[in-house]
Amino acid sequence: MSGKINNFSIIIPFKTGKQYLLDCLQSVLAQDYPHYEIIILADITSNTDDALHAIKDLKNPKITVQLSDKNLDILQNWGRIKDLDKKEYMTILGYDDILSKGFLSCINNLINTNPDASLYHTHFNYINSNSEAIKKCQSLPTQMTASDYLEYTLKESIDIMATGYVFRSKDYDAIGGIPTSYPNLIYADAQLWIELTKKSHLVIDPSIQFSFRIHSSVTKTSKDKILLDAFILFLDYLKGLKQESANFELSIQSNLTAFAESTTKAMAHRLLRTPKMNRQGLTIDKVRNEIAGKCMQMEVAYAPFKIKSIQIARFIETTPLLNELFLLFKRIYKKPVL
Repeated sequence: MSGKINNFSIIIPFKTGKQYLLDCLQSVLAQDYPHYEIIILADITSNTDDALHAIKDLKNPKITVQLSDKNLDILQNWGRIKDLDKKEYMTILGYDDILSKGFLSCINNLINTNPDASLYHTHFNYINSNSEAIKKCQSLPTQMTASDYLEYTLKESIDIMATGYVFRSKDYDAIGGIPTSYPNLIYADAQLWIELTKKSHLVIDPSIQFSFRIHSSVTKTSKDKILLDAFILFLDYLKGLKQESANFELSIQSNLTAFAESTTKAMAHRLLRTPKMNRQGLTIDKVRNEIAGKCMQMEVAYAPFKIKSIQIARFIETTPLLNELFLLFKRIYKKPVL
């Protein structure tokens, strides 16, 4: 270890999932850089599988649990982060994600060699529920401005996650923390990282220093409306960015059409797999109309119905017999067909 010793708060919002949390904690406690604390944000429902008792049994002074006496949803729990007493630097870690043992050493070196940056990050692997590697994240340059980050976001050439970013606690608090207006925090991390990068710039180490876990979906309820509502909020945020600087405006004008149409395509295909009784009245036309209104406000072209697969999805949706047959087919064949 060389250079300035920086101190870190590793914050883990937690609901339930004892074994994943313990695996995550072991990866943090195995760090080869010792100057950190772990803060777990839990609530009265978090001990249903004795997870909090297991944490206590670790008897590690680096770990504290901030326990709410209420049942908190994801927005309320993550909203607490800005009000915590924290070290100079902080990171938010998914309770089921895994840090490589050199993560903090790598970040500490990044900070010491790039003290003027406002956000620090590394590359990462995706892992499945069994901790098996699936793939590596998309490669990024070693430095990015906020307008660079926005462009990569709109081109979908960056994998945006909440885990793996490190930043000054005072900067996080100054911008009000992660924006909790987004349903289920969808797109909230993208806004957060752009806002923090705006303070200076982002630096990235190309080495893989953590793993982000992807679980197979087992939900029986639809998230289609939540996804659309979150995307509309993100478009409102982009509308504000467009007015901030010429670089933001250029990136939005150049890339938002493809981004909005690609997102519409993903939503249309997802919606088609959702029985109409579970859609809260949502249709492909309604998705298109809501997004079209926001694009019109930003004077950005948007014509998703020119995309062949969306045309097919819309035809299936509006033809009752085809819609029923498609839902039956998707119960048997899970891979994408559009």
